[in-house]
Amino acid sequence: MSRQLSLPIAAVLVFSFGSLVAGVGAIGTASAQPAEGSGSQGAPPRPRAEGYLGADHVPDHRVFLPPPPAVDSPAGIADVAIFHATRALEGSPRWQLAASDDRLGSRKILSDFNCAAGFDLAAAEAPALTRLLARAGADLFGMVGASKDHYQRPRPLVTEEGPICVNVSPEFAASGSYPSGHSASAWLHALLLAELDPEHSAAILARGRAFGESRVVCGVHYATDVEGGRLTTTALVAALHGNAEFEADIAAAREELAKARAAASALPAASCPAPSALAQPW
Repeated sequence: MSRQLSLPIAAVLVFSFGSLVAGVGAIGTASAQPAEGSGSQGAPPRPRAEGYLGADHVPDHRVFLPPPPAVDSPAGIADVAIFHATRALEGSPRWQLAASDDRLGSRKILSDFNCAAGFDLAAAEAPALTRLLARAGADLFGMVGASKDHYQRPRPLVTEEGPICVNVSPEFAASGSYPSGHSASAWLHALLLAELDPEHSAAILARGRAFGESRVVCGVHYATDVEGGRLTTTALVAALHGNAEFEADIAAAREELAKARAAASALPAASCPAPSALAQPW
């Protein structure tokens, strides 16, 4: 029996990864906007970082991002098969990692890359890195939102039976599945951190890849949603390299990260998973 929700998908765009760019404040030129769905009265507005490119200059998803696969296409059939196959992971260490990867926030997602980078990224005093990620994330937020609104693909948890690794609100369940915002945000962190720290780029990219795969393990996205999220981020980063402010922030963050690494203590080996733990998608 399929699980159906009465809420319409249209116009319901709830993006958990918006917390990565909301509330940053004083980064670039911030536009003060209340937090979406907060419902607070009289509370001060939470500033949202302004992107490098802006809505009129980010890559057009209608040009580079293909539509999600049809349900009866080979890719669509594979998506559903992967969803059902990965339900067997319930309760496993990989399932637990996927549940942890569901939680986003600027410090949380940086700490997810600690083992790949070899030191505590979240504890580093890194205003240039924070600015870089927040402004690039603001551009990405708009791109993913526009794509979800355009395609309005139902999430697998709406149409298929099986356990999922997190509790979800009706609004989240009714929001578009394609492309995956969590995957896009994690891939943005991975691509930028790998560029800032090329010595550890392979491990950083592996963790970013696994972060997206966690969305499939969780049962809240199809595999092609994750691919769409990565493609969206890749298109954005390519465009960002034509922006002078972005390039200046990359240079500042690279220098800042090198200084933070030199001052940091090495992470205990026991606190990090073995490299083989993330070698397979699931």
